[in-house]
Amino acid sequence: MKKIVGQLESVFLTLTRFRNPLIVLLTRLGFIEMPYFVFRFATAKGPTAMLGRPTTTSLADLFVIKEVFIHETYKDILPLLAEGGVRFVDIGANLGSFSIWLAQQRHVVSSYCFEPEPDSFRLLGFNLSLNSCDGVMPIHAAVGGTEREISIQLKSSSPGGTSIYSNGCSDAGQHPDRTGIKVVAFSQWLNEVATPFDLLKLDCEGAEWEIVRACGHIIGERFKVVVAEIHDDPDKESAVDAFPTLMEKHGFSTLRWDGKSQGLYIGKRVS
Repeated sequence: MKKIVGQLESVFLTLTRFRNPLIVLLTRLGFIEMPYFVFRFATAKGPTAMLGRPTTTSLADLFVIKEVFIHETYKDILPLLAEGGVRFVDIGANLGSFSIWLAQQRHVVSSYCFEPEPDSFRLLGFNLSLNSCDGVMPIHAAVGGTEREISIQLKSSSPGGTSIYSNGCSDAGQHPDRTGIKVVAFSQWLNEVATPFDLLKLDCEGAEWEIVRACGHIIGERFKVVVAEIHDDPDKESAVDAFPTLMEKHGFSTLRWDGKSQGLYIGKRVS
């Protein structure tokens, strides 16, 4: 019953908040196939448009757009951010939904968005330009605890679900469904960027664990607020519920924790 109610709610939101809702539904159900589609929808801040991939999977771009703009999953961070201007880093930017949503809520002084998956990165750049996010700089790379080059499996059926841990020994050049990407060591990158930051957003399919383990002390010094979608620990060193404790060791108080894999964590640096 809960699943049916959720599906009905999703259809209702599509019909009431999206322009051309019939086309949106038909592409979502697979009756119309196209590689890209401009989703146009209404938000509290006005009409918004995002170029995405209308697949039929649960990790479809439409799902992310609804979560960020319609359900406003990240709204709990807004009282923690100054009205005057925000500087942030977005690790796992995907289409740019979070950055564009935040730019609608606060003036963005400067920000950096990391996205490793090639197609998502192209869409990220397009969507930032489409929504006049001039202060946001896209970076074509993944982020981890250590710098390295890896090969990742591209997932055309589930865009946005690519992980730096789904790599293997195969040569990316010999396999068209694999691609080589650079993993940036977050501590090294922060040492090269002198900008003071207000917010760190993490949605990087498990890499949040190695990032915090490698440079949690630096994160505690450089960021006032951290918001993260927490996944199971790829190294299986900790249960997912241990993440708030890990952040507390680096000077953050936990303001929200959903207590489950793919749940949301929000922490604020203790003054």
